[in-house]
Amino acid sequence: MIKIPDITSGCLTLGKLRIKTLILLLCAVLSVAMVVPSRQALAATFEILTPQPGATIIARNAETHLVLRQALTGKSNIVRIRKSGSIIKPVVLSEGDKYEYVHFVLPLDTGKNSFSIEPDGPHIELIYKPVQTGVGLKSALSQAPSLFHLDSSLPASCQDCHQLMETETISPVGLTKATSCDGCHRNVANKGAWRHSTTVNQQCLACHQQSVEPLKIGFPTEKVQEFCFGCHTGKKVWLSRKFIHGPITIGGCTLCHNPHGENNRYQLFEDGSLALCLACHGDKEGLVAEKTEDRMPYVHGIVVGGGCVVCHDPHATNQQFMLKKPINELCSGCHPAIVSKTVGHPLPNHPVAAPRERLRPGRKLTCASCHDPHGSIHPLMLVQSPLGGRLCRECHGR
Repeated sequence: MIKIPDITSGCLTLGKLRIKTLILLLCAVLSVAMVVPSRQALAATFEILTPQPGATIIARNAETHLVLRQALTGKSNIVRIRKSGSIIKPVVLSEGDKYEYVHFVLPLDTGKNSFSIEPDGPHIELIYKPVQTGVGLKSALSQAPSLFHLDSSLPASCQDCHQLMETETISPVGLTKATSCDGCHRNVANKGAWRHSTTVNQQCLACHQQSVEPLKIGFPTEKVQEFCFGCHTGKKVWLSRKFIHGPITIGGCTLCHNPHGENNRYQLFEDGSLALCLACHGDKEGLVAEKTEDRMPYVHGIVVGGGCVVCHDPHATNQQFMLKKPINELCSGCHPAIVSKTVGHPLPNHPVAAPRERLRPGRKLTCASCHDPHGSIHPLMLVQSPLGGRLCRECHGR
């Protein structure tokens, strides 16, 4: 049997232990609070040099460079950036006399991008708008986008590490070599198995120099072709042909060609046989759709073989539809037995060619009058079903 005094003594002892425990916990919390700076204090140890939070990034490549500056304290302050669940580590850590610079390459998605600077740094958002060519870009912005290295927009602290206009002359030809560009733009200069000669030789100012003022460097915003024809002089003849590809008409060579380098021949952004063309000509995607139910039942073998450029000139020609030759001459390259005749296909005495076509006024009678040169839902790529004379009635029923 437990005596009452014993119970009272036990309660008092237990109470003392609880009080001691609470005091110890309180001391631990206070000591941590004194050692760890507040969120605002830690965030203030560095500053964002570029780009500023909320900035809109208009660029060809889906990435941008974030540069932080923090005072040298003698202690290593590891900074990293988080995007969704991914951690982005710095690519360059550089120390100056008073500051340490932390350089990140941030991957971008079209639209809004959210990043968190850790530990305990601010949350920043950037807007990415991809651009393939400078055509029309000038009117889309409040100021000319060709002057990227303006004193007003480029922090003076960048010159702690970068010499923005360091050049040398290539002997014996006397061309200017922009040696300083590689410091920031190495990923552009070294991209791809097929690279522009000006990129390889670091002749950046051949295209990018926009002013005699040394810090004003950018890219042409109108009629890129004028720059391209400065070296590719033999291509000016394209402008005198009857049918010119749209990108050339607007001066947008860089819609198809990367002016620096790519993994595809001719510095094309995509495989030039088909994928690149589909980027604009989306109405033809059904010819090569992955799912059988989405794919055209009968597709011309050339489309999935040699590709669009077997028949079409990607720059300029004197033939309608950018064809390299008149339609029947093109077809005869693969179907000589049929096209070499003037009559007899598909029936005796039926013409294969004629000055005009009944179905489409202004067009000549050719193979394409009955066959769709790309693909069709009908056998033999016919433009109409042959059952019940439907195809024949398109012309002979009129």
